Amino acid sequence: MQAFSKIALVAALGLSAAGVMAGEISNSTISGNHANNEATAKDAKAYQHIGVTFGNGKILKSTIRADEAKNHARGEGSVAHQDIGRALQGGTMDNVSVYARNAHNDAFGKNSVANQRIGSVAAGTMKDVTIYARNATNKASGEKSTATQEIGVVHKGKMQNVTVYADNASNLASGKNSVAEQKIGVVN
Repeated sequence: MQAFSKIALVAALGLSAAGVMAGEISNSTISGNHANNEATAKDAKAYQHIGVTFGNGKILKSTIRADEAKNHARGEGSVAHQDIGRALQGGTMDNVSVYARNAHNDAFGKNSVANQRIGSVAAGTMKDVTIYARNATNKASGEKSTATQEIGVVHKGKMQNVTVYADNASNLASGKNSVAEQKIGVVN
C-alpha cells in the first residue's frame, strides 16, 4: 500500500509539473522591436524568444511585435535560434498578429546552424492569425552549415483563416555541403 501511495504521489507531482510548463499569453501586447541577441566564439549559442509559449501553451487575442529583431551566433559550431510568435508542443495560436519585419537571424562558422521561426505552431492549431514577416532574413555560413526558415507554419496540426506576408524573405546556407530549407504558409 505504501509503494502504491509513493507511485501515486510521484505521478501527481509529474502531472502538476507538466501543468506548470503550459503557459498562456492572452489579451497582451509584446514588443521586442530592435531586440538584439549575440553569442560569439566556438560552439556559441544565441537563443532569442519573443512572444513564445512552451508545453501546450496558448497565445490568444494578442499582438507580438519584433520588427528589426536581430539574433547572431559567430564561431565554429555556432547556433542561432530565433522564435517570434511561436506556440510549442500542442500549442494554440488564436486571434493573434505577429509583426517581424526585417527580423534577422544568422550563424557563421563551420557546422553552424541558423533556425528562424516566425508565427509557428507545433502539434496544435493556428486560427485567425496574421503574420507580417517582410524582409525576414536567415543565414548560415560555413562548411556543413544549415539554415532553416519557417514563416506561418503549423507542424502536425491545423491552420484556419491565416494570412502570411513574407515578401522578400530570404534563407541562405553557404559553404561546402550546406543545406537551406524555407517554408512559408505550410502545414506538415
